[in-house]
Amino acid sequence: MAHQSRRLSLKFLRRNQTSPDIAEKAPQPGSVLSSTIAVTVLFSSAGLILVFAWISWLFIFNPDKIVWLNKFLPEWAQIPFGYSEHPHTLPEIQASLQAQKQTSGTTLALDKNENAFLLPVFQQRPNCQSNCEELAALRVYQIATDSEFESKSEKYYRLATQLSVTGIDKSFVDSKAENDDTNLLPLSTIKGFDDETPAAGVWFNLQGEYKKGTTAIAYGQILYYNPERSNLIQLLPWKSFNGQLPKWQQVTGNGDKELILDQTVGLEPQLRVYQVKPTKLYLNPIQLDKISLKPPAIKDTAYQNAISIARSGLWTTAFDSLKSLQKQRKNALPATAQAQVDLIRLHSEFTKAQAEKTWASPSEQVLADLIDGRWNKALKVFKASPQNVQEISILLKAEKGKLWNRVASALEVNPQQPDVLAWGALILAVQQGDASANSWLEKQPKITKDTIAEIQELIKRLNQKAAKS
Repeated sequence: MAHQSRRLSLKFLRRNQTSPDIAEKAPQPGSVLSSTIAVTVLFSSAGLILVFAWISWLFIFNPDKIVWLNKFLPEWAQIPFGYSEHPHTLPEIQASLQAQKQTSGTTLALDKNENAFLLPVFQQRPNCQSNCEELAALRVYQIATDSEFESKSEKYYRLATQLSVTGIDKSFVDSKAENDDTNLLPLSTIKGFDDETPAAGVWFNLQGEYKKGTTAIAYGQILYYNPERSNLIQLLPWKSFNGQLPKWQQVTGNGDKELILDQTVGLEPQLRVYQVKPTKLYLNPIQLDKISLKPPAIKDTAYQNAISIARSGLWTTAFDSLKSLQKQRKNALPATAQAQVDLIRLHSEFTKAQAEKTWASPSEQVLADLIDGRWNKALKVFKASPQNVQEISILLKAEKGKLWNRVASALEVNPQQPDVLAWGALILAVQQGDASANSWLEKQPKITKDTIAEIQELIKRLNQKAAKS
């Protein structure tokens, strides 16, 4: 029985070993050839894709490198390079613009040898009565280096890039402007910077002017020419209520100048400082980063308190505190913190200069003193005459929170400052009444009865002047 079972098992194994379902097939010559062809086609396709990708990249970023392709293309498929088929002389370029009812401005050199220049293109604004020319485009031309043009007596130029100019949104310049047909304000001039500028390229300032009543608001756009990519980059719109144009100035001491925008209104300083920073973008390798006081750059209580004081507008008080802090530190501040300190210093220099001027108006003198944190000096002006009291009370009545923020910030640092308490009470008395001022005084921590009595005498002066008037 066992012998019979072994014979059946051997027969079964022999059948399975010779079964066509599991027997290995020898490779056929035809299948090897087809596999080889498939692999070759696959790699060829991948190679073509890479070649086309490379050509596309060059066409976008460096088209002059693939000008040779035109030799193999029919005329209808020729690739236009540099925006024009052939280089032209400057008179030819100007004549072409005139034919399109446009005019060219003065050329601005982009390199020392004047082998490249920026050409402003102007057009007439529709339905305009005066000063009707506006910038329509900016063109960059580079000298033609082809052998056939180098041998000619006149210089020939090829258009390298062009940027359309659309103007500045009116709401950016005047947030209270009514909507009308002119939502874009024109840019009418372009100038380079006289100051030494950072980065390897060339900086330009596009400008315009917006008249609102008797006030003229300057506005514009900061433009950068990148010589490595031969392109123009619009970086920053700006506006100025006092007519001050953007300028480059050493602020942080890091080796490069910063761009300063002066947006000061009246005696309140508003200085915006921008640093040139690199980016990872191919066409736009730089950007302008504003130095901000939010958030404080380091986690140090004294430093954070000083930044808070500066944000309230007490620039000089904050800067004095930061100078004291720097003397106590063993290590230098990090670059971001130093930039914040330098921004505060710049504002402090402004408010100091304003406070040290001699003002014809008592209210302007008091305002300049209070902005710079000169509380006692401002009180002396207040006490000097009844006429001063009346004028200063008008100033305090029109106050919209900036002076009060300074009072609150100063008392937060040191609540035992009688001169600061006096100005807080005077603001409340003018705006909310004596009861509100007295109630606020009584709630102040550690205030003495003598201090309250002295401040109440100042409040009485306000009431006496109001009764006489």
